[in-house]
Amino acid sequence: MTRLLTFLVSAFMLAAANAAEIHDAPIPEPNYLGIFIFLVLFFGGSGWYLWRIMTQDKRDKQNKLGHAK
Repeated sequence: MTRLLTFLVSAFMLAAANAAEIHDAPIPEPNYLGIFIFLVLFFGGSGWYLWRIMTQDKRDKQNKLGHAK
């Protein structure tokens, strides 16, 4: 356990030192094409997933009714 804590403390110290160096970095310009692609993929994938779950539920009910006869 002490070895794990030693590793974690040293990793946090290195991360804090790295974050202090990056603090003064300039802010990059917005990439509107990347933002648009992300939004299309995110909302499109979410919509596809919801549609797939909703139609799969209907198919499962139909298959259960069909096999019960």
